[in-house]
Amino acid sequence: MMMASALFLRNHRHRTHFRRSPLTIHSSLDDIMNEVLNVGNFSQFQFSTNNKRSGPEDWLAIDWNREEQHVVASPPSPVDQVWIRDRPVYIKRDDQLRLPGSQLSGNKARKMLTLTCLQDFPECIVSYGGPQSNAMLALAAVVHFQNQKMNNADNKKRFVYYTKKLPRFLRSQPNGNLFRALLLGMELVEVSVQDYNDLFGGDFGGSPEPPKNLPPPIPGKSIWIPQGGACGVAVAGAKLLAEEIISYWRDHGRGRPLTVAVPGGTCSTAVLLHNAVRSLQSENTTADKQLDIQVLVIPCVGDDGYARRQMASLLSQIRQTGTIDDVLCDLPEILPPYPEDLSGRGRSNTEQYVTFGTPDASVLDVYREIKDECGFQLDLLYGASAWTVLLRHWRSESLWESSEHPTSANFQGRQLMYVHSGGLEGINSQVSVLVFANILDSGLI
Repeated sequence: MMMASALFLRNHRHRTHFRRSPLTIHSSLDDIMNEVLNVGNFSQFQFSTNNKRSGPEDWLAIDWNREEQHVVASPPSPVDQVWIRDRPVYIKRDDQLRLPGSQLSGNKARKMLTLTCLQDFPECIVSYGGPQSNAMLALAAVVHFQNQKMNNADNKKRFVYYTKKLPRFLRSQPNGNLFRALLLGMELVEVSVQDYNDLFGGDFGGSPEPPKNLPPPIPGKSIWIPQGGACGVAVAGAKLLAEEIISYWRDHGRGRPLTVAVPGGTCSTAVLLHNAVRSLQSENTTADKQLDIQVLVIPCVGDDGYARRQMASLLSQIRQTGTIDDVLCDLPEILPPYPEDLSGRGRSNTEQYVTFGTPDASVLDVYREIKDECGFQLDLLYGASAWTVLLRHWRSESLWESSEHPTSANFQGRQLMYVHSGGLEGINSQVSVLVFANILDSGLI
């Protein structure tokens, strides 16, 4: 849950440190808090542009394409049909996925599937992002599960995670995904805002390659997983998702066109799913080739330009490694933040994408509407934010079917399937922060 931390982050520069917090058995919540706050080795790490520059040979390279053959797939996630504002919607319930062992769910179960099935697990995994990231918690769970399997206290696998300086309240009382990841043994490295931007390219991420000024914790035995798992590790999971969608629509679609809507952070799932669907359709039977299935991504971090850059960067990287078919590399459709009006005036200055991690009353309203009307929950950072944008394009039946409306082409005459990406672990704290922020805005306190 990045929402709480996003409210309080400030641009302060300071020395960085990391905290190691091994998982132990606790008798009470107080013991757990003492473990997280007080126990562990504290070391100083000072980032400098004068540090020795690391090269690709310093990091362990994983051939994700080769490792895909070792992947053991879980049963397909179910598909529910619901009605949202009088329209049928198919919900691909990836929130109900559970990987054996690590118990990863949702989008991260797809992305980290290959990682959980590695034959030779690396000594250390390094990544970066927000202090309440779902990907952070997923990586911590994967590494912890490997250590449980080994049951060797002298040769623990490590997970090192870089983030911006924690706000004071979060450092003094870790909660949500950060709290869970620390208990699972994550080593947290805090860096100043400036150093974070220099290393990783700013708030909206940078290159999928490890920073040249960042040496691996264990040279030759550490692997780099970029923010959100936007690399070749996610390809196999996206292929399985594509197979499940094609199989379901072959049996239930009755030849109708289908738009698959995916909420996007780095948008890696959307672009990999898009290319996997196209690739599978080109390889499979004539019936599958005739299926009209399109992927539509709804940016939840940054804008459409950021989404396009992130997807293009990922495709460029995995094309070079041979992890994906070079012929089929292109981008899915990106849903605009608002529908254009019938007069074609263009963009509205008041309707944009929801700002990631910022309390928004409309997001809370959508969360409540979907929960009350459909009986399932969306996370507030991605799911409810995506539907806030999606519902702006919901129109009357005549406009929905109208070819005169430019934006409605994404839905005109098409069925809609939404991929529920999970991320519900921090839902209670997300709702609490959003409700409190809206009370503040209302002036009631």
